[in-house]
Amino acid sequence: MKVFLLEDDFALNKIISNSLKNRGFFVDNCFDGYKAVETVMNNSYDFFILDLNVIGFDGHKILEIIREENKQTPVIIMSAQIDMENIKKSYALGCNYYIKKPFDFEELFLRIQYHVQKQNKTDKFLTTLGNSYSFDLLEQTLYYKEQSIDLSVKEKLLMSLLVQNLNSITSIEMIHEYVWDSKEMEAVSMRSLIHKIKKKLKSGMIINFRGEGYKLINHEEY
Repeated sequence: MKVFLLEDDFALNKIISNSLKNRGFFVDNCFDGYKAVETVMNNSYDFFILDLNVIGFDGHKILEIIREENKQTPVIIMSAQIDMENIKKSYALGCNYYIKKPFDFEELFLRIQYHVQKQNKTDKFLTTLGNSYSFDLLEQTLYYKEQSIDLSVKEKLLMSLLVQNLNSITSIEMIHEYVWDSKEMEAVSMRSLIHKIKKKLKSGMIINFRGEGYKLINHEEY
């Protein structure tokens, strides 16, 4: 899963970022509101973690920008500001949870787990794909008969996106934005990545819709 982190305290930013990376997340971290605006407007994420008091645009403004385009993706606000005015404003603007500093990282991670479960409407993170395959969205791990299959960084991102859009077309634009951060790429690069994933799944599980995108099929539902 791709997480965006805004925290101006360098040490805390690194602790959170490294802890999430060690748990299999892909993290883009910013230290100020100026860079944060540019980053969130040009990339796609599965989760946002925002500090309130940062240089430039504060966490509330970043939250407003996120909610203008994205109503569903979970957002956690973390702040040393514990007054009710800031807490009420954060929820009014659309945050999912307000965590007060200082906090234990495990508390933050439990909140992330809860909202990921809620978003995917499941009691577990393991998504059954059929043909003895499954994918753990939280750990970014593909399994075949409970045996994990090695995936590269981009393969993990692509599988995560396909699983989140299971049985629906994942557009070429979505893949470009999510896997390549909308950066310039050759069309052959995407085809090559899709081909590598197909080789790790049973034939027919990924369907190509020419000019549109790709669909990961859960055969157990058909």
